[in-house]
Amino acid sequence: MSRRVFLNPGELYFGSGEVLVETLLGSCVAIVLRHRERAVAGVCHFLLPERIVVPKGVWTLDGRYGEDAFRLLMAQLRRNGHDPDEFEAKLFGGARVFDTQTVQESVGEGNARYARRLLKQAGMKLVCSDLGGSGYRYLRVDVGRGDVWVRYGGTMPTSALQKIQAGLSG
Repeated sequence: MSRRVFLNPGELYFGSGEVLVETLLGSCVAIVLRHRERAVAGVCHFLLPERIVVPKGVWTLDGRYGEDAFRLLMAQLRRNGHDPDEFEAKLFGGARVFDTQTVQESVGEGNARYARRLLKQAGMKLVCSDLGGSGYRYLRVDVGRGDVWVRYGGTMPTSALQKIQAGLSG
């Protein structure tokens, strides 16, 4: 029986064995790194590429941001004695989740573009990506086998966005 781990935005997982890592993505992006021979993998789930405001003084890495999430994931690889050059990468998410042309579309595209750039800068091989489009993705990663499944859902109606915005301002 496989153990299941659900990642919320800003969280990551690194490990091996019979583990299913699951997450729900909209405009967020998940980076999946896997070592084929050693059957170990890491997955991070980020909300935005970078911090809009950088705090003054000492601050810690925050997995909600792509830059920090990737650094945390790379630190896990190295901490466990792995060479990042031996890992393959897969990218998922970066969609438009509302049924209108809103700022949400550009957030997903920006996240996807940023994730590609992170991998390129790190010299990592991208073997698979499922980015963009509309609606949400339910992602399941089998850490031991390396299989990834994606289930697609639709966009949310604009009325839901308006209710969310009204709730935030009220």
